[in-house]
Amino acid sequence: MILVSDASSLSSLALIDHLWLLESIYGTVIISEVAASDLTTAKNARVQAVLASGWVHVQAPTELAIAEVMQPGKQLDWGDTHAIALALQLKAEELLMNERRSRQVAQGLELSVIGIFGVIILAKKRGLIPSVRRLMDTLVEQAGFRISHRLYQKILRFADEI
Repeated sequence: MILVSDASSLSSLALIDHLWLLESIYGTVIISEVAASDLTTAKNARVQAVLASGWVHVQAPTELAIAEVMQPGKQLDWGDTHAIALALQLKAEELLMNERRSRQVAQGLELSVIGIFGVIILAKKRGLIPSVRRLMDTLVEQAGFRISHRLYQKILRFADEI
């Protein structure tokens, strides 16, 4: 299964020492050179070490794929543009991305998008973690991840934790 990811999802999981979830679920993760640059220049050593994992691979999207993503009026950051372009180019089964506007663009291009909380729910269903709540709380507290109260409650209901 091909999973393309943006840098922020990998960073967040690295900060809470749960990057291993991606390897356990997907085996290999592919990122763009823009994401790789973001990771290697991060301030936190755990984030900088992501590329040393051996199962995170860097690949550059083609100019044609990038052009397909760059839509008038849809200003995405360069990292998300490259992640979406790479997912298109590789015909990835899933794209790991959390930013709402970028997810909408990716879905408009008929890509299957999963967010970090989707990965956490999958991890619980596969018996890799005991609690979605505990990991969401850790993401908020240690990685500065932002989530609305409404979405937090919705995820807990979906995970059968309330």
